[in-house]
Amino acid sequence: MPHNSVQLRSKVIERNASEFSDYQSLLIFGPPINDDLTFLCPKKVITFDYKVYLSHRASLEALIEFSIDSTEKQKYDSALVYLPKSKGELDLALAYITPMLEKGAGIFLVGEKKAGIASACKKLDKYGSDNGKIDSAKHCQLWQVSLEIEPPVFSLDEWLQTYPVSINDISLEVASIPGVFSFGELDAATDLLLSNMFSKLEGRILDFGCGSGVIGCYTKLLNPGIQLEMIDINLLALECAKRTCELNSIEAKVYPSDGLAEVTGRVNGLVTNPPFHAGVSTEYMTTEGLIRLSKDKMVRHAPLLLVANNFLRYAHIIEGTFGRCDVLVENSKFRVYKAYR
Repeated sequence: MPHNSVQLRSKVIERNASEFSDYQSLLIFGPPINDDLTFLCPKKVITFDYKVYLSHRASLEALIEFSIDSTEKQKYDSALVYLPKSKGELDLALAYITPMLEKGAGIFLVGEKKAGIASACKKLDKYGSDNGKIDSAKHCQLWQVSLEIEPPVFSLDEWLQTYPVSINDISLEVASIPGVFSFGELDAATDLLLSNMFSKLEGRILDFGCGSGVIGCYTKLLNPGIQLEMIDINLLALECAKRTCELNSIEAKVYPSDGLAEVTGRVNGLVTNPPFHAGVSTEYMTTEGLIRLSKDKMVRHAPLLLVANNFLRYAHIIEGTFGRCDVLVENSKFRVYKAYR
């Protein structure tokens, strides 16, 4: 059974474990990191989060997938969906997993009230008429619906949107997928970073937390000779970045990494608009860890360019790590920090 440190959502599932006992082939989508769900005896677990995938790989082995492969032939008689951080991603997740389910399959949705489960549960109405709440406990809710429709075959292309970006005479087309940061538009922080991007970068340049891939691809168009690498923890972001590369005929190595763990050797520069939100709470550890570890992943004199909200006090961490931190540019909301290895 789950241990005491499991998240509240998983505690609600544990409390309602009997609801799953009649099902023989349970599919779980988007479980929390580290939570032991083996008591549910799932037949498959799917996550779009590489860190979550790594945390479950030892216990679930081949049962867990970090993929968005829509050629699944097996049919499951039930699905447990953990509410993603964005409702757009929930729409995509339901569209992705429902074609894998048998007619009449039970679809369960669990989430915290503060994350919007009370409104998100209405999205189950699309799949059946008996949508209802099973439990409300531990600041969470558990909902269930029986699959009554024949869902269309899932295609990621149908969820893809593109938008143009043009800054300092450099233009590119950016791919966008629901659930990936700044869906459908260029965010103001990235705009500030790109407007002040270096034009004399060389060698191996890493875009950390690449999202849609706009920073890396813009940097490559501005510096055609670089070897571009883009990493992210989110599968949809990696798919997005690959599409942005294709749209702009850019060669890049795009791969998942928990922090900098999968980055081998040293890079000649690092550019990033790092994440600081994890669900509905503010999360700084990813960026603080990046700053402290990046020095050992960079060659001498390699630049670090990082954009962040003004209220995020990263300057002292950068200075403590690199010896000096300069503000390249700032406005009323954001700062672009510059440092050299």
